[in-house]
Amino acid sequence: MAQVLPLPPRATGETELVARLCERDPAAAQALYVQYAGLLKRILSHVLGGTRDVDDLVQDTLIVVIERARSLRKVQSFRSFVIGVALHLAKNEIRRRKIRRFVGLDESDEIPPLSPYDASTAEVARHLYSALDRLETTSRMAYVLRFVHGCDLAETAEACGCSLATIKRKLSRAEAKFAILVEADPVLRESLRERAGT
Repeated sequence: MAQVLPLPPRATGETELVARLCERDPAAAQALYVQYAGLLKRILSHVLGGTRDVDDLVQDTLIVVIERARSLRKVQSFRSFVIGVALHLAKNEIRRRKIRRFVGLDESDEIPPLSPYDASTAEVARHLYSALDRLETTSRMAYVLRFVHGCDLAETAEACGCSLATIKRKLSRAEAKFAILVEADPVLRESLRERAGT
């Protein structure tokens, strides 16, 4: 007997998706998940430095987006709005993790999964996330959006809830601090030199 598979939901334009979310159309919630879950998982795992709690944060993000869809002023900014909600939730999670580490409740050294797994790459990733942990939270998020995910300055600023001038300053400070952290870390320094071919 042949197995019947449901067709994937058709691609939905941002304007139509927002309108359907405002109407509380269940198919729109599914379309939102299909269009954004993968992106949110990648961003959150890079911002948080691991996959722990990422699935929960993706679900929380999508719930908040559905709840606040009616308050969205510019449909063209929907992607930035979705990413911004995820970053806000991630910022809260980073704060909770810092407090848990401070009181000895969180000693996780998790890094995002690497495929295929390579011990030396995992070591570099551990040092990389350790350096990112030392950046101010909003600067870290902006740095990941801009330099890991390739978001342009305007989208990075909007997702972080900052003006363009503010995000440029935050990125400039983050780059300068990150360069200092790389120079102070022999594993990162050597890895980045190898990648640059120097």
